[in-house]
Amino acid sequence: MPEFPSTYEATTLVGGTVRLGAHPFPGDALGEDTVVIEPDYMGICRADIKEIAGSRDIMEDRGPLFGHEFIGSVVFSGARTGFRTGETVTLNPNITPTRTTGFADYVFVHGAREQLDQAVVRVPEPEITKNVWMPEPFACIVHAVRKLVGLANLPSLQGKRVGIIGAGCSGLLFAMYARHLEASVSVFNRGAMRRDFARERRILAEEEIFPLAEAESHRNGFDIVIVASTIVTPDLLRTAAAMAADGAVLFVYGGTRKGDRFPGGDVDVDTLRRRERIAPAEYLGKRLAVSGAYGCLKEDYEEAFRLHAEHPHDFPLEKLTSTQIGLGEFPELAMSIAAGTADFPGKVLIRTTAADPDRARK
Repeated sequence: MPEFPSTYEATTLVGGTVRLGAHPFPGDALGEDTVVIEPDYMGICRADIKEIAGSRDIMEDRGPLFGHEFIGSVVFSGARTGFRTGETVTLNPNITPTRTTGFADYVFVHGAREQLDQAVVRVPEPEITKNVWMPEPFACIVHAVRKLVGLANLPSLQGKRVGIIGAGCSGLLFAMYARHLEASVSVFNRGAMRRDFARERRILAEEEIFPLAEAESHRNGFDIVIVASTIVTPDLLRTAAAMAADGAVLFVYGGTRKGDRFPGGDVDVDTLRRRERIAPAEYLGKRLAVSGAYGCLKEDYEEAFRLHAEHPHDFPLEKLTSTQIGLGEFPELAMSIAAGTADFPGKVLIRTTAADPDRARK
């Protein structure tokens, strides 16, 4: 068994306050059904921020997400886990064995072998910590697009006009994938910061990114409209419905809350998104199909890795990272983002001491 320190640094989230502190290393938790991961990088997700702000409904079958995006190495693997020390892994938070937060020096995951096989996903890219990107957000988009095509009974996205509301990481990932599938894409975002980021990083071309205020000039212009905003408001749903052509699919991916409904109808968009369903709706005389998706599976990670490896030009995922910080900076920054006093385009990554190339692994 490797030697571990007597204490380790980990964050806690209580009542909207994030704290980083030393915790006793739980040596008695190193059982046969336990995997311990030492993260190299963690990603800050908007779901983390919403949990800090108290504006996210937590699903009973999946639990909190706080600290779910990370890549790192297995530093302990129990005899019944099926993992080996030294393997590079990431986490699928939609499978819920008992786990601790990813915003820490170590992550402890406990569960049956079958459960761990789905929750702890092996990373096949040996150089991922040198050219880092977060697998979980892309796996969720891969899953969502698969659901979109399947639920809407579409043969493919080839030739489809796809409008996307929101130029955060999710919106940009949707644009990459839809474009790869030979659809045309137009992304709309209210603030200029994310639009400028997408242009400057050459993630989107000039003719693919627009202010949200220009959505009106694209009325009835899209076969598919994806709402990928952090929070899905009634106004955004009305904007999406206006952008959609008669017979179009309106796909809800951004954050919804219990009781959210499609404007002017009885379609429960929160239930529809979380349970991955499709339902007919009408808006100003137009026939629409409202659908959505939530989460991802192990096979979505595997497809995400394949797409990135085989089509790096189509999926420049490394470009999504805008900022890197240390773990010690995370609590103050995260609470500032939750309070609305700080904001960043793209993905904010937390680099740990484990990611230091000059630091030897234990």
